[in-house]
Amino acid sequence: MCGRFVQSSPVELIRTTFRARVAGTIDLPPRYNVSPGQDVLAVVGGRTECHLGLLRWGLVPFFRDDPAKGTRSINARAESVAEKPAFRHLLRSRRCVVPADGFYEWKEEAHGKTPHFIHAVDGPPLAIAGLWDRWHRAGAPALSTCVLLTCAANERLAPIHERMPVLLDGGALERWLDPAVVDEGELAALLRPAPTESLEAYAVSRDVNSPRNEAPSLIERLRS
Repeated sequence: MCGRFVQSSPVELIRTTFRARVAGTIDLPPRYNVSPGQDVLAVVGGRTECHLGLLRWGLVPFFRDDPAKGTRSINARAESVAEKPAFRHLLRSRRCVVPADGFYEWKEEAHGKTPHFIHAVDGPPLAIAGLWDRWHRAGAPALSTCVLLTCAANERLAPIHERMPVLLDGGALERWLDPAVVDEGELAALLRPAPTESLEAYAVSRDVNSPRNEAPSLIERLRS
């Protein structure tokens, strides 16, 4: 699963990395402990260009009567996303990626769970595959939300956790954001574990366990 991640890169770097257009002004500080329920930067594909904006992390389907009721999905399994009614139509028409400078996973150990920070070896922001939806009812403000997709962990991350977010790059990223791609089989084939050699993982402080903690020190390597 993916329950916390980092968005610390400047908005302008993310915009240029994903060649996206920004509508208006996005004023977000660097964040080192992004948690469910918060607004996150996300890139959505368009007919002529991608768009960078904010989505609330925790999916509220368009058909829900009351956004305050029911569980908000923060993760969806890539293996079954094309089969679930709540996600299948989004797979065809409402795909996004959430840029991240890294993410956290927790390893079960004898003395408890140890958080690990995972990031790209070569440095650029990761692109976590996601789906989004827009909820709206008369008399209520519209709510745009997202869910992150997960897959089986690669060999490097499997000793830490059995799941990992789906990370896209190159042609897979372009296809995912291309609204002209609607074939569910083709899209599902893009949702694979990232190459083992592309990621580094190391233990960090348990301070990240609390969403109230927010500081660059959260991603510092834990010294034994």
